[in-house]
Amino acid sequence: MKIEKVVGYQVLDSRGRPTVAAAITLSDGTTHTARVPSGASTGKHEAKELRDGDSPTANKFYAGKSVNQAVTNINNLIAPTLLDKQISLPDVDTQLVDLDPSDDHAKLGANATLAVSLAAAIADAHSQNKSLVRLFNGDGDLEIPMPMVNILSGGAHAGRTLDIQDVLVVPNGAISFTEALSWIVAIREAAAKMGAADGKVTHLIADEGGLGIPFESVAAACEFVVKVIESVGLNPSTDVSIALDIASTQFFDGANYNLKTEGKSLPSADFVQYISKLINNQPILSIEDPFAEDDWSAWQQFMQVAPKRLQVLGDDLLTTNLNRLNKAIAENSANAILIKANQNGLVTSTLNVLKQARANNFNTVVSARSGETEDSWLADLATGWRAGQIKVGSTHGSERTAKWNRLLELEATEESSFANPFN
Repeated sequence: MKIEKVVGYQVLDSRGRPTVAAAITLSDGTTHTARVPSGASTGKHEAKELRDGDSPTANKFYAGKSVNQAVTNINNLIAPTLLDKQISLPDVDTQLVDLDPSDDHAKLGANATLAVSLAAAIADAHSQNKSLVRLFNGDGDLEIPMPMVNILSGGAHAGRTLDIQDVLVVPNGAISFTEALSWIVAIREAAAKMGAADGKVTHLIADEGGLGIPFESVAAACEFVVKVIESVGLNPSTDVSIALDIASTQFFDGANYNLKTEGKSLPSADFVQYISKLINNQPILSIEDPFAEDDWSAWQQFMQVAPKRLQVLGDDLLTTNLNRLNKAIAENSANAILIKANQNGLVTSTLNVLKQARANNFNTVVSARSGETEDSWLADLATGWRAGQIKVGSTHGSERTAKWNRLLELEATEESSFANPFN
């Protein structure tokens, strides 16, 4: 099938901020649309999304966050090069690279390139009479990924109610995704009730649906989640474990990690000890961005003392970037990578990063962003790429449940197994 029309336009994400959508119409008359997410806690090494700022294209009512220039780039620069071409995701992505060969897609905007790339993936799947998940997985059994889900949120997602960004849970003892999600829902609801009973709930729901409950320390927040897990009849560690997203770049000043809630300012070596103590005292299975995005020596030092069972997950450190991943592999700076398509800007090169990680025994976690849309393509990518894990946010908000519901659908309607990289 040939591409007959490509249209970019502006839509809103789950925070009410503008983002980019792209629609590709094929010669059979069908139209295939993708909407891209956007982050709040963004690493400086990510691909560059294009926003209007104070440029002449800006809509003043969006406070500089409009994406009119990115949309114009789709309609005026990208679309003419794709018309009348056979639909093919690899070919579309190659064309996008030809138009903007920069590593960070700064010319066209990674939000523009990703919107077109995702729409091309969906259209390509349709042209082959396949779902998006089957475009990548083929005809074999699917592997439904293990969820990692926000319970408590702080940092840039929740007005700094915690110094760190999130306390999450991993249902590592569940035997199916359906069971795993039911456990998580119970934990999330019990956390809200327990927080209200303790007088701690601020009624702040974070960008990704976690609870903005203030605690005097990270350890106290972990202990609260342990109590919640036990309150619903599950066992910490064996049934459900804790994951932390430290997002430490946000409170690193170049010399010290500044934990304002705890009144501590720690140099890298001392912060390594702080993180190590947390890991030793709590049922923590995964820790994300425990150190700043360019504090490579702290990452290496921690990897030398971290328990072998621990998933040390790079997000701001690695930014779904092949060069940074290869550096981490060579220097043993982490053992897992967060995969975010909008950090990269293209579907095919995002997949290449995931493949390189898996080839080097890194765990892979396909992740949503704080600003999401109602699209469910993330669930198809995580499953079709056999990533093993998925991180979407919490269980509140239709932009989150759209992904969870797609995974429930895949488990119910397709031959599948449930991934557990922690067995």
